[in-house]
Amino acid sequence: MDRYPDFASLQRHESDYSIECCDRGAPVTILAPHGGAIEPHTAEIARVIAGTDHNYFLFIGRKPQRNRDLHITSHRWDEPQSVALVARSTVVVTVHGTATAEPLVVLGGRDIRLRELIATQLTEHHLLCRPATSRNSGLHPANICNRGRTGQGVQLEIARTLRDSPACWPHLAAAVRTAISRHFQMLLKETSCPDSSPPADHTVA
Repeated sequence: MDRYPDFASLQRHESDYSIECCDRGAPVTILAPHGGAIEPHTAEIARVIAGTDHNYFLFIGRKPQRNRDLHITSHRWDEPQSVALVARSTVVVTVHGTATAEPLVVLGGRDIRLRELIATQLTEHHLLCRPATSRNSGLHPANICNRGRTGQGVQLEIARTLRDSPACWPHLAAAVRTAISRHFQMLLKETSCPDSSPPADHTVA
């Protein structure tokens, strides 16, 4: 159970955290609401996925201990900058940690097609993945991953073994970025999206 019900409560009692918000005016936002020592290396992975073209937002826990106190469940996450950034975004992917011992990525969120595209790309990069269970499904409409312009996004829950292996991060990022690009191309064909071009489909160095 979270110590604080919302960000305003956390902000009144805590100061050992930092926020990194990069708004590039892009249609894609990558978010790590539990970065730093809350869910280690999720912020770094989110930054790699974002590359030089996607927006990103990182909340980074820096307490000497008890960083779990800074955890706010995703469907109650309401930090103002991130909520505003997500609301302007067509595609939203959030990066979290999971305690599973298996070296895999758990895929949740309401955007079924993007989840499936990411799963395909992860498999091509020889990374294991599986659908989320009800416990971490990311299906709640108020989950921050689902609060973009389409009302649906993807939640990545990454095992600690992968998070602790920086050599895996570029492969994970490339898989997610390629899936986003292909998903966005489909969206452009289906809707009159005002964005003139899809995100780049390329591997992150």
